Amino acid sequence: IISMTLSLAAVFLPVLFMSGLLGRLFHEFAVTIGMAVLISGFVSLSLTPMLCSRFLRPPAEEHHGRVYQAFERFFDGMRDLYGRGLRWSLDHGRTMMVLLVLSMAATVFLFGKVPKGFLPSEDTGQIRAITQGVEGMSPFAMMERQQQLAKIAANPPADEQSMSFVPRAGIHSGVLSFKLKPPNQRPHVDEVIADLRKQMSTVPGIQVFLSNPPPIQLGSRFAKAQYQYTLQGSDTDELYSRAAQLEARLQDEPQLLDVTSDLQIKNPQVVVNVDREAAARYDVTVRQIEDALYSAYGARRVSTIFAPENDYDVLLELLPEHQREPDSLGLLHVRSRNGELVPLGAVATFRRAVGPLTVTHAGQLPAVTLSFNLPPGVALGQALEKVEAAAREVLPATITTSFQGTAQAFQDSSRGLGLLLVLSILVIY
Repeated sequence: IISMTLSLAAVFLPVLFMSGLLGRLFHEFAVTIGMAVLISGFVSLSLTPMLCSRFLRPPAEEHHGRVYQAFERFFDGMRDLYGRGLRWSLDHGRTMMVLLVLSMAATVFLFGKVPKGFLPSEDTGQIRAITQGVEGMSPFAMMERQQQLAKIAANPPADEQSMSFVPRAGIHSGVLSFKLKPPNQRPHVDEVIADLRKQMSTVPGIQVFLSNPPPIQLGSRFAKAQYQYTLQGSDTDELYSRAAQLEARLQDEPQLLDVTSDLQIKNPQVVVNVDREAAARYDVTVRQIEDALYSAYGARRVSTIFAPENDYDVLLELLPEHQREPDSLGLLHVRSRNGELVPLGAVATFRRAVGPLTVTHAGQLPAVTLSFNLPPGVALGQALEKVEAAAREVLPATITTSFQGTAQAFQDSSRGLGLLLVLSILVIY
């Protein structure tokens, strides 16, 4: 009893030293099971013998049926089989030592070969889709394509509840979220995602990144896919060039799905160059030109309507037909300080160019985040190994990398598992 109690309690000892999220999740579990085993051993050595003296009867007074006798014969056979095996093991010590070494080697080998995952994919009945339009797509074109995707998502089995959102801040991306029917009325969520991915790929000019939200959401970084890999570097030109190469490299990996990045540096722009001498002649300041542009294309709040149940902001902007074309800039007028309306084209010139839509940072350094999902049947550990191997081939030493969110939590939890494996082997053997 003492041997079994200590062995069972020691089995859960390595779990106490696990790091990362898994360590935090299983720490209480290991303590609870370990203490329960120790208490059970104490009860077996103290209370159980006393209870046996009170409740068990002498063998001569016991009368059992056929079922009991059958089970007893089975238990006696198992005991005799274990006894013969134990005697054979003691008589062949060298053979048992060889088998011990082989089993330990097989344990280490299988530890490296067995696919490793993190949080399993659960069918929660929800699907999230991040949409990404081509660079330079207007919000109006983005909303039109988003509506087409929403119609596809409204078909069975995803016709319970849906939400579609497209920001108006110039970022050509959107969000689709919809709830599925009960599990007994539809296929598994992974099959639904595969079917929707094929249907939504027919909408031109927009990419859709579908994912099954994990049961535990880790990290606050917004990304198009479930797993993220961040690149950081002080030289932005090299960082952007290498990030594009790594993205293309990962897109060729069959073990990765929906590979994309937040790198958006080719967005069409209109550069407004203010002619300060002409502006001075018309008595117009640069601040007035900036205010006119913001009033036309920004989200300037000019008033608030106070209703009994809610408040409504009144925003000043151009009509939608004047926001679609850059040539409409020439129709704007700026009121000078003497009250006259001056055409914007008289005090500024316009030049079309391309530039970054957003410049992301991580740890005060320019950063590019690559996102990816996993196809069915691929473990997270295998995918992370592929990503790191591709990064070693493409990236120079001046660019640092790190996983984010769920992938980072998986790495933190996997760190030190080799030491825990050795400790477990020592405890077991």
